Order: sequence, then C-alpha cells, then structure tokens
Amino acid sequence: MTSTTSTTSSLGMIKEDIIYSTKTYCSRCTLIDRKGLILNDAQVVSRDNKVYLKSLCVHHPSNYTLICSSLEFFNRMSSYNSIELNKSIKDIEDTIISRISSNSSSAPSPFTPQQSLALELNIFQQGTFLTNDQILSNLQYFQSMYPKNRKFVLKIMAKGTNDIVTINSIVIFIANTLKGYPILLEVTVERLGQIGKLPDSSFLLGKVYPALKYFLKRGDEDLFAKDLNALLQVLSQYNGIQAVITIAVERPFANLSSILHLLRSKNELIRFIILSLERPPKDLYQSLQQRVEKDIQAEKQSQPLPTPEQTSQDIINNNDPYELIQEIERATNQTIASSDFFPINVGSALEPMLSLMGYGSFAIRPNPFCGFGTCLMNTDSHTSRPINRLFNIGKFYKEILPILPQIEEKIGFINGLRLKSIIKSCHYDNVLLPNIFDYFTEKSKADITKRVIDKTQILIIHNNMDIASLDLRRRCNCAINTKTKDNNFVSSCTGCI
Repeated sequence: MTSTTSTTSSLGMIKEDIIYSTKTYCSRCTLIDRKGLILNDAQVVSRDNKVYLKSLCVHHPSNYTLICSSLEFFNRMSSYNSIELNKSIKDIEDTIISRISSNSSSAPSPFTPQQSLALELNIFQQGTFLTNDQILSNLQYFQSMYPKNRKFVLKIMAKGTNDIVTINSIVIFIANTLKGYPILLEVTVERLGQIGKLPDSSFLLGKVYPALKYFLKRGDEDLFAKDLNALLQVLSQYNGIQAVITIAVERPFANLSSILHLLRSKNELIRFIILSLERPPKDLYQSLQQRVEKDIQAEKQSQPLPTPEQTSQDIINNNDPYELIQEIERATNQTIASSDFFPINVGSALEPMLSLMGYGSFAIRPNPFCGFGTCLMNTDSHTSRPINRLFNIGKFYKEILPILPQIEEKIGFINGLRLKSIIKSCHYDNVLLPNIFDYFTEKSKADITKRVIDKTQILIIHNNMDIASLDLRRRCNCAINTKTKDNNFVSSCTGCI
C-alpha cells in the first residue's frame, strides 16, 4: 500500500514514505490569516509507524496532522480500496466539481452522487419550512441522479425549529411520496420523544426510523443514559422499529464502558451505533492560535520547530480515529478489538444480499478510511459478538468482489452456486454457524433470518473530516451527501466547507 517514494524530513530527520498525493486547506491560511478556502497540494505520509496529512502550503509548509497512529491499521483498511490512488490531482478536482454540481441525465459515473448511500435534506431553511412543491422538486432531483434500480437512504433534518407537529406532517408527506426508500428522521432526543408520542406519529408508517445524534462530553454519561432510556421507552411501543444512534465524542473521551454496555444491551431497538470523533470549531481555532504562537516564539529564539510527533498532541494537529478504537478496546475489555473493524466499503459485498431480502439495491462504497464497522451478532449462542470472529469477512469481500458486477445484474443459478460456495468457504471450522446463503434465499427460513437480523447491531466509527483535516481524495467518495441551498451537494462531514 505504501508508496516507495521516500524523503528524509528536516524535522527530526525521520524518513517519510509518501502514500499518496492529495489536496487540503492550510488551516493557518484559512482560519488565522482569513485568506479563504484555497486548496493546496498535500500528501498523506507515513513516518515512525504513524500516518499524517502533510500540507504543502507555500506560506506555511510542512504542517502535519496525525490521521492514524497505527500504520498497520491504516494499511489494512486501505487494502480494501477499489479506487486507484495514482489518479492525478486534476482528476480529483474534476471529481468534486462533477459530484456536487452534476444535474445531467447522463449515465452515472463511479464518482457521482449515485454512489452515495444516503442523502440529507434539511426541511427547515432560512427560518421557514420547505413547501410541498419545494420538497417534491428535491425528491425528484434526488431520484434523477440514481439509476432506476438503485435506491438511497434519505435523512431528514429540521435544524432550527421545535415545531414537532409540522416536522411530523412533512415527514409523513415525504414518506408517502418517496415509496420504497428508507427514511431517517434526525432531530434532538427531546423532539424524537415528542414525535413518538403523537397519535399520528410518522414512526407508525414502518419505514421512518428515528436517528439521534448526541454530543457527549466527559461527565455527561449519566445524563445520556437517562435521555436514551426515556427515548427508548417511547420507541418500544412501535413494533419492529429500529433506531440509529450517533454519539459525537471529543477528547478527552467520556466513559465509553457504560455507554457501550447500554447501547449493546438494547439490540432489539438500536440497529446502528455510530461513534463520530469530532473536533469543536472553537477548540480547533484556539489550538491553532496557540500552535502559531509557539512556532513564532521558536523562530524568534532560533529554536527548531516542533516535530510532527510533538505537534500531534495539539487538537489542531490530531484527528486520529485509531485512538478512539483503542478506547473502545479498553472500554469493552477486548470483546470488541481493532481487528474486528473493517472499512465500511466492505459492505458492498452485502449489496446482493440486501437485494435478495427485498430491501432494495444500495451502494455501500465510501472511501475505506471514511468509516470502520463491525456487525455485533446476537444469537442463542452468541451475545454481541463481532461477526469477524464467526465468519471471515475479509476473505468474503475479496472473493466476491470479482463477481459483484455480474450478480448486480442478476444472481442466476451459476452465480448463486458460486456465491453459496464463497460463503461456505468463509465459515470458520470451529464455529457453529449455518450457511448464511440459505438463510437469505430459502423462504422457509425467512422467520429465522429476520430474528437474527433484528437483533444484529452494526457498530461504526465515523472518521470525521473537518476544515482542518480535509483530504480531497477521500472527500470525492463520501457515503453521505448533504443538499445545499443552491442545489449543490457537499459531503456530510465537511458540509461547513
């Protein structure tokens, strides 16, 4: 994975390996000097078994941001990348431009919004709700960007309003219009609970799922547990409802032991657990100011500038998801370990299974470093067990990838046999697990399959980018896009840009 191109850094005389070239924003130019959003050349490099995003700004060269404290983990995730890393920077720029401004009826390309798993729509903009005509226009626009056989998840947000009655009625209108598409409703924990108590709640439709994003700080663990239990008590009245819980965490981390124990114990209601490592903009700015002051002082005193290893202790120079994964290992006593995580784009191997089960055809193909996930299985003999300890996910992905284009069209008899053989070969010998293919294809086992799926949780680490850690190569292939006011799209995690 790592490029053979090597350099010797002037900072600490440590050898660097260039993994790939990209573009980024110089945080000092953007946030301190207020020069605007100007893309600079950048590199993702490895040094001392860590991975950094290195800005090559002509005014402030060699600014390093730690993006992974384990080169081994980074390389393992990147080994699942199906996108070539040797594309020119111009190709990347063209990709972004086409992705966020395309409104043509031409055939989908691998890098257009058609490949996004989810689209976001804020129904409350500029102090007012969107009209029905505006909503219909948006929905038609969304559908026009996807092939007829491809679906997407629509996440509805209502930022800036507490009018739950209107929110609920609009969600019902969208659900009745956008038939066959799963819909997430993301509002605050209080508003989700209030909407759940409405006599005509949109959750009664069966295709609208509550999505909570909770900003969790250290010391607020008990408050989170109280809020979550209150919400789940309301949601438990809905038969078969499945919730998506996103917890945004920042350093220093909250006590994840109690948090994860609670979330894992609610497997019948919570389907997705997403942990997103986020850096508050205020903390970023303050950290950058302090970093600049230290650098200026060092220059005045003719002292060497800090090495990347030293600056990575500052918030502005640290956006390391592996640190969060290590915290999860400690919090769960290794019942969930770093080896259990795979890049989310491995989910592309499951696309045919979702189609077989009648869920529809979705594209699960983000950049492999955008998110890492594992399935937590709950059966008669296993409780919240990572699927990788029961089934060889890596082998399954790499063996199914070559035939994926064929089975997207139609599985058929021959491909069905090949798929069944691949699945069987991925079963570990010492694990009692039935052939998953049979459970997906035999109607007689549909009830058993549903019971297993209804208790399976998906744990995801969202590797959040922000304005101070943008890797344009990654941003070209994000899983979630947000609709902007001017009919463009931006990746969800860098929507501020």
